[in-house]
Amino acid sequence: MNENLSDRESRIAWRLTQLVILAFLAIFLFSITDNDSDEISIELPNAALEDETELTNNLPIATDEMKLTTSSTIQNKQASRSFTFIATGELLIHEFVADAADSYGSIGFDFSPMFKRVAPIISGADLAICHLETPLSTDNSVLEYYPTFQVPYELADAIKFAGYEGCSIASNHLLDNGIKGLEATIGHLESSGIKANGGSTKSGNTMPSLFNPGGISVAHFSYTDLMNCDVDGSCGGAILPIDPPWLVNHLEVKKIINDAETAVRDGAEFVIVSLHWGKAYSSEISASQEEVINKLLSSDSVDLIVGHGAHVIQPVLRISNKYAVAGIGNFLSNQPGDERRLCSQCPESTQDGMITWFNISEFPDGNISVTDAGYVPTWVDRSTYEIVPIGVSEPDNVEPADIRRSENRTSGVIGEDLRRLVFRN
Repeated sequence: MNENLSDRESRIAWRLTQLVILAFLAIFLFSITDNDSDEISIELPNAALEDETELTNNLPIATDEMKLTTSSTIQNKQASRSFTFIATGELLIHEFVADAADSYGSIGFDFSPMFKRVAPIISGADLAICHLETPLSTDNSVLEYYPTFQVPYELADAIKFAGYEGCSIASNHLLDNGIKGLEATIGHLESSGIKANGGSTKSGNTMPSLFNPGGISVAHFSYTDLMNCDVDGSCGGAILPIDPPWLVNHLEVKKIINDAETAVRDGAEFVIVSLHWGKAYSSEISASQEEVINKLLSSDSVDLIVGHGAHVIQPVLRISNKYAVAGIGNFLSNQPGDERRLCSQCPESTQDGMITWFNISEFPDGNISVTDAGYVPTWVDRSTYEIVPIGVSEPDNVEPADIRRSENRTSGVIGEDLRRLVFRN
């Protein structure tokens, strides 16, 4: 009788122990899956950080083993599909930028070292789109940097290295080298695995670049409201729309909405529109820009606007749960100029840019929209032409005061609708 009681007590004690273990595991799993945070974390499988404080100066060079993960404070936990999206500013390749790439390359030009500090952030997004303002050379036999551009084609490989899937190419410089230059730009990008949008050498209607991050069908369009050169090679100002119109996507509100509506009818679930526009070197959004933004975002078919062209940061507007970044600034350039090519009209802010980040999610009702938005300010170190993600990976050889001034210039312009992203290990 005593033995049976002892066995029974042992079984009961074991059951209670199992329940305690299960309860502990449940609490632990809940704590790691329900961890709402304002942070973006970087997983470094083979890199041990010295402490658990905010990453500032010790972000390593991007490797295949580095992975960026995110968590959103306002992401709907019931969302069945979602993706993260990154857009960056203008790639404007001047002489000194190309010279630095030439010095980095053992054979030909190598722009990838300029992206090494930002590549972990860009490649960590499910979808990343750049803005290429300068056309690529066919074979580098002819290179030009101003007033018309024809830059080393190896830039396409660096764009791929950085982690981009697509690029907007509609800009005032798109036809600097005529149809041949347009063909070369699209061809080199596509050879590197980058989808280009903004112009085409094939007749027909404006077609989007299509992506499928997170199982969501995304359409990307790119348009410009200014053109320097015409098809016949004459430069100094060309009238839009270009004839034939498919060569360059013209920024015209009705056309953009029609293009977006067609994309939605064809299955697109989220439409991103890149616009090359704005008054050069002005950090203020114009009344005409604001009018275009309001008209486009009032359409059910346009979900997000990304702007370029002013070479400086411009404000971010939020209308309901839709965003318009009027101007992302320069991402890589030699502005505000040097002894070889001074730019007297270029303010210090032409050295500033940002990485804009969005989390897009599907809700139970089927609606897909932005659920979180943030940014990382950037600054070009013109001693190396590295793009510096401020607060994430800052070089030791740069005066901290220069970076802080850039950081303050950017935060003072964009407004409060994009939150500053914080990185931790």
